[in-house]
Amino acid sequence: MGEAREHIAIRPPTPGSSSERAETPGSSDEVLSPLSPDIQPAENRPPSRRSTISDTPTACEAGMPSPPLSPQRWDTDMPMTAEPSPELPETVLEEDKGALATDPNASRPVEYLAPVGVGYVLRNRYKLRHYLSDDPDFLSKQITQIPAKNRVPSRPERVGDRWEPCIHPEGQLYFRYKSTRATYFTNAYLFDEAIFRDLNQAADLVDREIRAHEDLPREIEVGLETFIDHEGDKLACYYICDMEQEEVFWLTDCDIDNLVEDGQLPVLDWDHLKHAHTQWFWHHIQMFPNDRKCSEEKLKELRRIISYHLYDRETSRTSNAPYNADDLHRFGQILGDITIEDGCVSAYDLVTIARMKTILALEQLRHYHGTKWARLDSNKSVIRDMTLVVHTRSWWFTCASWLLFYTPSIYIKRLQEMWLDQKINHQPWRKFIAEIQEDWTASITPSTVILAANVGFLAIQSVDQGGQAAPDRTTGQILSYVSTLLSIGNIIACHILARQHRASSHLYSEDALNYLINRAKEHWQGELLAIVLSIPAAFFIWGLLAFSAAMLWLCLCHTSWVTKAVVSGIVFLSAFFIILVLRNGEWTMPAVVQSFPTQMKKLRKIPVRKLTAQSRKLSVPLRKWTGKLHRNRRPSAQEVVPLNAANEPQVQGTPSSPMSPS
Repeated sequence: MGEAREHIAIRPPTPGSSSERAETPGSSDEVLSPLSPDIQPAENRPPSRRSTISDTPTACEAGMPSPPLSPQRWDTDMPMTAEPSPELPETVLEEDKGALATDPNASRPVEYLAPVGVGYVLRNRYKLRHYLSDDPDFLSKQITQIPAKNRVPSRPERVGDRWEPCIHPEGQLYFRYKSTRATYFTNAYLFDEAIFRDLNQAADLVDREIRAHEDLPREIEVGLETFIDHEGDKLACYYICDMEQEEVFWLTDCDIDNLVEDGQLPVLDWDHLKHAHTQWFWHHIQMFPNDRKCSEEKLKELRRIISYHLYDRETSRTSNAPYNADDLHRFGQILGDITIEDGCVSAYDLVTIARMKTILALEQLRHYHGTKWARLDSNKSVIRDMTLVVHTRSWWFTCASWLLFYTPSIYIKRLQEMWLDQKINHQPWRKFIAEIQEDWTASITPSTVILAANVGFLAIQSVDQGGQAAPDRTTGQILSYVSTLLSIGNIIACHILARQHRASSHLYSEDALNYLINRAKEHWQGELLAIVLSIPAAFFIWGLLAFSAAMLWLCLCHTSWVTKAVVSGIVFLSAFFIILVLRNGEWTMPAVVQSFPTQMKKLRKIPVRKLTAQSRKLSVPLRKWTGKLHRNRRPSAQEVVPLNAANEPQVQGTPSSPMSPS
């Protein structure tokens, strides 16, 4: 084994590698929210962590991401297989034959090992799909007749006496091969002759390297794919799962991007990185769930976690639970219906368990679970104490806030609480979207009422000057026109914004994150978004005020002093009560809550000797009071003890002293 390993060569990184990107200016671990006052420019932010793979398509596999860097090369003079290589499968589709003749790189052997993340294999499953074709040659091969007695060839149980086909509950066909040292899984379509040969070579390369390492875990599984890079070299892309420790590892040092794809998530603790291992391990289980075992204890633990998140969501305003109470309740019912018999579980149920495990592990990774930086409140940042940050607003935002009745300031504060550290708190965001949807919908009806009132107001004979057209309009007419236009603007803005913010468009955190990135990437864009969301409410309030001004003009212009006095009194009284309503919205912390930290600070400053002296002062009158009670109390007949029995042992049920309870 040692002689074989000497032939391995490491190819230098190609342009675009993670090692070069790590040296890019501005790749700091400290990331600010775009709504923070000191936001970084977009071009200076660190790139998003993905599997270190470029997007350059090849002639053989167009659209497939390029392979990871620093692969290991196996020289061609080495034996390519650790076991006898199986023959090519006999069940090869006719359209797949001839690939060796059309592709000049198809005949080249697999020469490199390339570590990839589980996410790379997972994304390729959904990205690289086979599609039907309307080509006449393709359509001519479709089945047109059914043989008598359904005597059709069945799919073989094994491909080349090695790979076993399996069907994922989602419908994906994948293949499994168990050697004496590891179990291999691949999403590649092995009924294709060229792909089958490449996967066998890749499996032999990985298996040979695994056998050379004697310190590997006892039970391991390998995810495997092949790739042809821009140089025409074939790579065996792999990752290895430790089934006992539930971790993902590789045979050589590799970049952290294979585990943590989010470039805005610095990892400073190995225990924190454990959550990433757990996340991708269960992603592997979710991709290949057939014929596995799951312990009852793991299922019970998952149920307990869901129950805890449900209780925490119901009792805490700033809970870190990944779902709302209704979703958690439904998930609890689904997990409660799963049954495990002798460790065996259905592939459908295992996908449910694995996906939930993946989501929970990802949330723990994002919230720094189990570290000193753990996020305990969903509206708090793990980077800095946001209560100490002074949020400076631009002058135009301040002016717009006053014109829009301070609504933009309320909205931007909500946005800052929901979008922290480039992460979106999805449940508060969904609640926020539902609230503004209700506000927009609720403002349409009163706007319609104001619109009808303006029409009726303009129909008054004293307002429209007897129905005669005049070039100059009265003040009441102008104000009514303004109110009418603002009401129409409110209705139009509500319909447009309601269509742009449908609840179905924000069901997932990725949708909410894309929404904010596209509309609030910079600090000024966040302020603009808050202003846009405030436009319907501003239209409604200004329209209502314009209509009120028109009514006041009608009541106060050219009217008697009695009318003016009564209307003015009602106006001032209404204004007073409206001010009281506005003051009711200015909540403050209760005095008890405010005084508690102050009392704690005072308690810490008191020396121990002062506490002892105070306790003595309190104990002296207490002893005097109890002694006085003892002297004034007359003993009962049962408590009288003869003198000759003073030294005798106490009888059960007899009090030992006059102060003892009877």
